[in-house]
Amino acid sequence: MPMHYTAADGIGVFTFDNGRLNVGNMNLWKEFYHHFLDFQQDDSVTVGVITGAGENFCAGDDLKEIRTEAWALTSTRWDRLLWSTQRSKPMVAAMNGYALGGGFLCAMLLTDIRVAGYSLQMGAPEIAYGFGGISGATKLAAHIASVDAAYLSLTGEKINAEQAKGMRLVNEVVSDELVMDRAMEIAEKIARHPRQAVQTELDCLHRGMELSRAEAYNYTNTQYWLSRKLMGDGEDAGREAISLMKQRKKV
Repeated sequence: MPMHYTAADGIGVFTFDNGRLNVGNMNLWKEFYHHFLDFQQDDSVTVGVITGAGENFCAGDDLKEIRTEAWALTSTRWDRLLWSTQRSKPMVAAMNGYALGGGFLCAMLLTDIRVAGYSLQMGAPEIAYGFGGISGATKLAAHIASVDAAYLSLTGEKINAEQAKGMRLVNEVVSDELVMDRAMEIAEKIARHPRQAVQTELDCLHRGMELSRAEAYNYTNTQYWLSRKLMGDGEDAGREAISLMKQRKKV
């Protein structure tokens, strides 16, 4: 299978495994999509990690597979279903080697925190083949400086791990052999928190980028009190929350 999924201890792990380059195709994206639905619906899982088997994260899509516009409009586009499905759980990327095209899109749309190995080569080379639009699909200029977004999307050049960190496309750069360990360490920190609080925080993070300041505050305030009510909105709720947090830290 070109995409594997396992779940344990509150963490779901997705692994590209489709040859040396981990090239994307409809079979891979179909498996990814169905695994993603399982991940979303599993109440025992709080956070996900996405990585690639071997030397590469994902080197992009098989461009020969997308034939005509009519084919794209009438076939089941598992990749588009995956990109457009609303995500309620945070994801951490563990990236080595190539993260290009569809791999770059996956990192930008499906992950919130990204750990890179020194071998990382990241970018959107489709423009060199006559295909454009990835800057819009990823809302790239909303995440990084507009000059960096323009450079990446218009030149099609690959950038290395340190350049990606400088553009704030990744959080950390570590040795390749430590990438997965570090990503799992971050995921474990997230998984220790109450799942409802993690999902609320992620929802507010995503929605807050699209709302006005006042709208974001009002939305967040509503979500905060809904979370409090789930815990029990009595006078002792704060003390109980502190006690539970200390218990989780001991585990």
